[in-house]
Amino acid sequence: MGFDASVSLRLVHNERLQRSRGWCVYRDLGGALAATSDAPTAALNCIEGFTTDDARIEGLLDIGFALLRAFDREPAALVTPLDRPASLAERLQHRGLQPTERSVTLALRDAAPHARAARGVDVRRATPDDAQAVARLLAAAGPKWLRRLATTATLDAIIEADTTFYLGYADGEAAGTLQLLRDGATAGVYGAATAKAHRRRGIGSALLAAAIVDARAAGCGLVGARTDAESEARPLFEAAGFAPAHESALWTLPERA
Repeated sequence: MGFDASVSLRLVHNERLQRSRGWCVYRDLGGALAATSDAPTAALNCIEGFTTDDARIEGLLDIGFALLRAFDREPAALVTPLDRPASLAERLQHRGLQPTERSVTLALRDAAPHARAARGVDVRRATPDDAQAVARLLAAAGPKWLRRLATTATLDAIIEADTTFYLGYADGEAAGTLQLLRDGATAGVYGAATAKAHRRRGIGSALLAAAIVDARAAGCGLVGARTDAESEARPLFEAAGFAPAHESALWTLPERA
């Protein structure tokens, strides 16, 4: 799948909508967006969505990075092929930032293969009472702040009519989870996670298949997903018929000695 700016714009909008549900807060800087969060990670504390020109970009970076510092966060910027001006990467590099994390946004092809149901896996739509189970799977083996934030974000999103969380049960326990966010004719898949003891049993594929069916039934002609460029989840999406739409780079200051 080649780069299509209109497709990528819809997917990026869906991603921001998902992050705004408990993960971070967006502020419009008039030419860019500033994301801030209680989470100590640059991915949720950065400047993104650049829609400015060469005459205003330096002042905008000054304002954005000053805002991040006010929240005790280091300068960071998320850059996609949609961002402008074209000199943005060069200007970030001049300020000492480097691309330290890369992610890929994928889109489901129209002729995607139909996934088979996994034997012994029961996929259910989660309710607010399941929020703790979802958060536990999302934050498994992660730091305490991730568990707290995942719980808050899940509780915030699970009550929304456009959001569905799924739980995959195996051997009588919740072993995997996934989130579907519908935004008009666009849908995004997020938070794909499977408990380590239950991996390679088709749980992730079964959850993804259920989400795709629901997205199509809701009239979503575009279904996307975002993951780290080298993530173990990427083959799961590609096997289900997703193809790269664009890549993003998170620019941060190099680690200080």
